[in-house]
Amino acid sequence: MKKKITISLDENILGRIDESVKRLEGKNRSSVIENILKERYWEFIDMTAIIFAHDYKWDNRWYPFEKPKALLEVRNKTIISRQVETFTKTGIKNVIIIIPDNTALDFKNELLLKFPNVNFQFLELDPEIKTWTALKKALELENTNKNLLISNWDIFYWDLDIEEYYNYHKTQKSDFSLALKFVLNPEQLWNVQINWNKIINFVERPKASQMNLTNSGLYITSRDFLNKHNFWDYLEKDFFPKLPDLCNNIWYIYSWEWEHIQNDSAFERVNWWLM
Repeated sequence: MKKKITISLDENILGRIDESVKRLEGKNRSSVIENILKERYWEFIDMTAIIFAHDYKWDNRWYPFEKPKALLEVRNKTIISRQVETFTKTGIKNVIIIIPDNTALDFKNELLLKFPNVNFQFLELDPEIKTWTALKKALELENTNKNLLISNWDIFYWDLDIEEYYNYHKTQKSDFSLALKFVLNPEQLWNVQINWNKIINFVERPKASQMNLTNSGLYITSRDFLNKHNFWDYLEKDFFPKLPDLCNNIWYIYSWEWEHIQNDSAFERVNWWLM
């Protein structure tokens, strides 16, 4: 949660801040000052981000480009860079990216210089590897924190507050938390039904939805919880529908702009929104 304050600065310092604003695309005085203060006072969030970026499907057909989808550019910045930027500005230092075979060099060239303070690990897998198997393989890597932020590569989040989401997950003592999003047609996606702060049902493309909520592709959980469950194939198809019976789960409403880039039209919408 952010609070608005007023501060007075020396004109010379303010001038140097303005120079930084000119160099940094999309930044303003507040964001520059906030980043400086974060470097000095920010508490490290004990969480590893795991991003699924290894599939080659594009709206139920084979993806039409040679490069991995996560390396597509949206307004002169790749999708994966935008996601890493969103996650690490909260203080996350460890990021695991699950990528297609033989693409590690492409991802390293894209990310290592842009995020020198992030500890990246790249897990190369066959695009046909199922999501639960991919997640379990990621947990075998070194330097994986107790708490996990898990995301699909093809989701765009605007103004996502990871700190608020993480704190809500902790205060609710949840085993597994899903970020949900209000949409007009949940029947075309995953329809999530809730009762108070609990998820009670999770259905793919139902004939009729009871609530206009869908899975936003962002989750918080822990290594300890995942290590207790070893018998699934897919997160969404197999694991999530059983969540209400397996554990203390909660939902977190992501209320800002959100887009699932699963086809050409969604990709064009994101480009238009970022104009």
